[in-house]
Amino acid sequence: MVAVFAAVAVRQLSGRGPGIWLLFVGGGAAAVLLGALSPIGAATTLANDAPLLLFLFALFLFATALEAAGALDHLARWLIGRARRASDLPAVLFLGFGIVSAFLVNDALVLIGVPVLLALARRLRTGARPLLMVLAFSVTVGSALTPFGNPQNLLVSVQSGIPSPFVTFLRYLLVPTAINLAVGAVYLRRLYGPRMPSDAGTVVRGQDEPSALLPSGGWSTRLGRFPVLAIFPATLAAIVAVDLLAAVSRGPVVPSWEVAGAGAVVLLAASPARSRIVRGIQWEVLLLFAGLFVVVAAASAGGVVAGLGRILPVPGPGHPLFDLLGIAGTSLVGSQLVSNVPWVGLQVSVLHHLGYGGTPAVPWLALAGASTLAGNVTLLGAASNLIVVQLAERAGVPIRLGTFVRDGLPLAALTVGVLVACLWLGL
Repeated sequence: MVAVFAAVAVRQLSGRGPGIWLLFVGGGAAAVLLGALSPIGAATTLANDAPLLLFLFALFLFATALEAAGALDHLARWLIGRARRASDLPAVLFLGFGIVSAFLVNDALVLIGVPVLLALARRLRTGARPLLMVLAFSVTVGSALTPFGNPQNLLVSVQSGIPSPFVTFLRYLLVPTAINLAVGAVYLRRLYGPRMPSDAGTVVRGQDEPSALLPSGGWSTRLGRFPVLAIFPATLAAIVAVDLLAAVSRGPVVPSWEVAGAGAVVLLAASPARSRIVRGIQWEVLLLFAGLFVVVAAASAGGVVAGLGRILPVPGPGHPLFDLLGIAGTSLVGSQLVSNVPWVGLQVSVLHHLGYGGTPAVPWLALAGASTLAGNVTLLGAASNLIVVQLAERAGVPIRLGTFVRDGLPLAALTVGVLVACLWLGL
């Protein structure tokens, strides 16, 4: 485990070497070959975690189909058109992308957001770096709200055992996320607003951004070509409805992954371009999770997780304030070393070993929220940051680590402070 996590850290810092997914797949294979985990143990681990992999597959399938339909591009351009003054553009982008990222995996959202903002910067005749950093900051803050906003939230929602994950996330994270979106919008408007060209509002309104969020007419043809436009919102509504019903009635719970999986099956059956959609899925992320599960299972079998439980400053259930501070603090630091998804994968096992169950939910939400918001500390803290950086560098717009830390660290400190305060006060 040390070798795998060290390789990930070096890969994050240097920007060179095998993909992170390949490091975890190789680490999982090594764990089995070296006898740290038996082949049957690895197969059992993957079978137990199959619901999370299926849930993530369904979300990536929807995101790929929405991108193919042009829905994400249309939404991004509509958001840009909401700016009325030059200085408003960073705040509008931050709020818009942040809200959307709560309902769509943030890694998929930045894939379409970067090209749109690069094109906008060219039209405005201004540097693209501030716009791209706004995008990175926004999808980090906004995606903290729901179980399907990012992979680490999904990991917590499925493996922690918290009841009614969507309702639970909304109950505890709606207030801090709303505050953080407002605080972030004000902060970035003050930081980047003066850098926008004076005619930015006029240029944006004078271009071809869609004036309506939902285009009028032609919906029968549009839905025939792109059934995801109806199936995705219907699946999302079904997940929320099932979760709410379980929370209210306290009856049998239909797992969210089953609802998402059913929606994915319907989408594949109804989509004319299903082969293109399947090819566009981020398969490497699914392989990363599979390798991560095996590595963590081997570490648990070998006593590493128990050892970390004794070292980390998390006292165990029964110490609410120290739980919050310990989990948030270690998540902020650990996410910078190996990125937030691998850190959460390890921490879930550590917290279970320390005795944390599905209730109370606050420690798990501290883990999900703090590890997510840790993505605004450095470029290394979140996979979505690395996607933005890679796409920006290909376009000749380098984003330096020092610049990101200078602008992102104050935002991360503010948002994590709000998160911990709200969870402690029960808001």
